[in-house]
Amino acid sequence: MPTYRSACPYDCPEGCSLLVETDGNRITAITGDPANPYTGGWVCAKLRNLPQAIHSPDRILTPLRRTGKKGEGKFAPITWEEAADEIAGRWKELIAQYGAETVLPYSYAGTMGAVHRNCGEGFFHALGASELVRTLCSSGKSAGWESVMGKSCDLSPWDVAESDLILLWSANVPATRIHLAPIIRQAKAKGAKVMLIDVYETPSAVLADETILVRPGSDGALALSILQVLVEEGLTDEDYLAAHTTGWAELRATLGRWTPEATQAITGLEPETVQTLARAYGRAKSPCIVLGSGFSRSGNGGEATRAIAALPAAVGAWAKKGGGTYGVCSAPSLVDKSLVKLPGLAKPGVQRVNINQLGPALAGEGVRTPIHSLYVYHSNPAAVTSDQNAVLRGLEREDLFTIVHERYMTDTAKYADIILPAPYMVETEDVYTPYGYRQIQYVKPVIDPPGEVKGNWQVFSLLARAMGLDDPHFDRGVGELCQEMVEGSPYLTGEQKVRVLAGEPVVLDAPFPLPAETADGKIHLADPAPITWYPPHGGEEPFRLVCAPAAHTLNSSFNECQTLTTLRGEMAVRMNGADAAALGLKHGDRAILSNELGEMLCPVYLDRAVAPGTVVAEGVYPGKNTVNCLTHPRLSDLGEATTMNDNTVRIRRA
Repeated sequence: MPTYRSACPYDCPEGCSLLVETDGNRITAITGDPANPYTGGWVCAKLRNLPQAIHSPDRILTPLRRTGKKGEGKFAPITWEEAADEIAGRWKELIAQYGAETVLPYSYAGTMGAVHRNCGEGFFHALGASELVRTLCSSGKSAGWESVMGKSCDLSPWDVAESDLILLWSANVPATRIHLAPIIRQAKAKGAKVMLIDVYETPSAVLADETILVRPGSDGALALSILQVLVEEGLTDEDYLAAHTTGWAELRATLGRWTPEATQAITGLEPETVQTLARAYGRAKSPCIVLGSGFSRSGNGGEATRAIAALPAAVGAWAKKGGGTYGVCSAPSLVDKSLVKLPGLAKPGVQRVNINQLGPALAGEGVRTPIHSLYVYHSNPAAVTSDQNAVLRGLEREDLFTIVHERYMTDTAKYADIILPAPYMVETEDVYTPYGYRQIQYVKPVIDPPGEVKGNWQVFSLLARAMGLDDPHFDRGVGELCQEMVEGSPYLTGEQKVRVLAGEPVVLDAPFPLPAETADGKIHLADPAPITWYPPHGGEEPFRLVCAPAAHTLNSSFNECQTLTTLRGEMAVRMNGADAAALGLKHGDRAILSNELGEMLCPVYLDRAVAPGTVVAEGVYPGKNTVNCLTHPRLSDLGEATTMNDNTVRIRRA
């Protein structure tokens, strides 16, 4: 059967290039494209099983109108004309009564395509709707990084093979960076030592020579303690620091209070453990930190990122091949997404609603204009957003007109007034630029969309006409937008642009040595103040809850694929064995986790090591009373990010 090139659209740094096999009507297989030198010829189980979902009889293939109660999941088919007329009619009524800010879009990273992920922003700017602040994932980490490193990118994944010490810091490689695993093994074959730093023994432990378990929210304190040991034992590169940083003297003057002895109560680590780690890092020729994002989803996550980002500068790692960090900011904007975001159309002073605070916003908290319509696309807020119970209460409002553009009857879709049928990536045209390395790929549809399925750009163009928006932008085609993005890229040569538009994956190397893309070309260690640590949000409950990724699903994506959900297994939490014994809990016992927001019932697993006082929930499951019923809508110190890993719970036997 013929095969065609495509690309993975999901929220994963790998951005796999794909070969899609089809008989002309159905997708028969999805494999990796060997033309991509990083992701190569193999893909994860999620993509291998995707044809099962693409051709499932459960797909939504026509617009639907609600016929039952909100949340009941009862709908009847309607035409696209009826759907567009009803949406436009209701919006015009609501805007006349409350103003355009009464409409709130909600989207995140269900697709990572440059056009389809971002084109809704241009439409809602033109409409004058409330602005969604999209900081659901790692914006706290990004903000902390930028305060130290500016717009600098870090290593390419293949550079990690040149490191002689690799710290997997809050990085679950088998779940989120599977193609990095063979590169780490290459480094180990050349003598590199690998150490895992996390709150529990993630699947990355199979790659590590040693695992160090820290208490949630203490990563910044650990980094500062490592810095203190580096200074105390003369392991810093003072020449590099003098030439390439600002604020080192100010930061160094504060390190006396971050000794391993002083931070033991914070991190839970013996002083000798921190000293040994610091010495290994300071004496390595090319130390690399593979930095995940979980640690940054905390009230002090931005500051913690600043502390970790200071470590490579302290030892001059950036001047050494394979030294520095990987996983922070590896993909500059290879294409200009403002071509579809249309920031120039945004109304000055428009109401902003943080994506993490949807529940409070729907209840009227923190908004000047009440939200009476919610448009959800490539996201599932009923499952993935903090304070799940508050979100569900908002979605139950009869005066909230909710439109959901979706492929399946998700938890959010069940509360919709109108559902619009959405495509998979093999049915769309787009440009993809993954955030785990510098790669760009343009793809065309492999098969026609089934039924009456339409992509985001088609839908927003349709709604623009229905709402009377006469901007000619909405008359353009997806292919035209993709071509303009590629041809306008300042990072690609003319030959590379030709290859991209021909459908080839084009991969770029990281610069070496790394240029510090700050205003003065320096790494900033005390801007606006010396890096520090302060306690995370926490709470009165005795256990800290951490939300971790599952290997077989991705947030709530792939919940529609039965093979993958079976492999993932039931919703559960992992905890420290001694903590469980103190509560009289054994492996497999059912327990109730609770705090003031809600409670979750699930079994307890004791099959992996977990830091004391910590419980870990892997994956996002469908239904009510899942892990996000326990996560607060509070924001991080920097970047207005989620604090899903900064919550406390009680645990009792069910």
